Amino acid sequence: MPDLEHRASALDMSPDEFRRAGHALVDQLAELWETVRERPLTQGDDPEKAWDLIGRGPLPEHGTGPELVLGEAFEALKQGSLFNGHPKFFGYITAGAAPIGVLSDLLAAGINPNCGGWPLSPVASAIELQTVQWIAELIGFPADCGGTLCSGGNMANMLGFWAARANATGAETRQKGAADLRAYAPAATHTWLQKAADLSGIGSDNVVMVPCDEEERMDTKALRNAIVRDKKEDKRPFLVIASGGTVSTGAVDDLAEVRRICDEHGLWMHVDGAY
Repeated sequence: MPDLEHRASALDMSPDEFRRAGHALVDQLAELWETVRERPLTQGDDPEKAWDLIGRGPLPEHGTGPELVLGEAFEALKQGSLFNGHPKFFGYITAGAAPIGVLSDLLAAGINPNCGGWPLSPVASAIELQTVQWIAELIGFPADCGGTLCSGGNMANMLGFWAARANATGAETRQKGAADLRAYAPAATHTWLQKAADLSGIGSDNVVMVPCDEEERMDTKALRNAIVRDKKEDKRPFLVIASGGTVSTGAVDDLAEVRRICDEHGLWMHVDGAY
C-alpha cells in the first residue's frame, strides 16, 4: 500500500527551497527594474529567436529543479520581451509592473483564496468590496454602488454588456435569445465588443457602429438618429457604449450628451475606459 500520508509531489518544495528560489527571483526582478532604462525596449519579435530561448525539445521525461527552471525562464523572458515598463514604451495601454502589485500577486497566489462565495474567502471578499468602494470614492461615484474585480479589460467590459442585456430582458434571453436587441458604440471601440455580442447571443450584426468625428469621438447626432431609426423598424435598443479613452488614440466621447440620449430613450449606458 502506498504511504498516502507522506507521499511527495513533484511540485513540492521545502520551506528552505521556497525561500531560496523566491529570494533569487526577487533579486533578479529588482535588478531588471533597476536597469530597464539602459536596456533596449525590445529585442524584436523574431519567432525563431523565441524558440531558441525556450527550446523546441519534446516533453521531458524528468522534471528540473525549481530554482533552475525559474532562473532559465527569467533569462529567456529578459532577452525576449517587450518591456512595458520601459520609459520609451508608448505602444499600448498596458503599463509596467508595479512592485507592490508583484508582491500582492505573490501573497494572493500563496494564500490562494477561492472567491466563489463569502464563506469560502470572507477576508478576500471584503477586500474586493472595500476596493470597489474606494475606487468609487476616488472618482466621485456613489460609494454604495456595486462592482467586481475582473481579470482584465475584456472580461470587465463583457460583464457590463451582459448586465445591460439582463437589465433589458431579465431571464427571457436565456430561453429565447435576443436577435432583436440593438447595441450602439463608436467605431473606435476595442474588439471586446464583437466578442461580447457573440457570446451573449445577440450577434455582432446587432451592434451598430456609430461614426466618429474628426477627433475620433462618437457622433452623438448619428447615435440619436440610429436609435430612432431602429425603433421604427421594431428593433429593441438597449445599450450604448461610450468611450472614456479609446485604446488607439485615447479619445473621450461626449459622455454627458450620451447620458442624455440614453435617458431620453431608456437605455443602459456603458463606458469603456481603456485609458
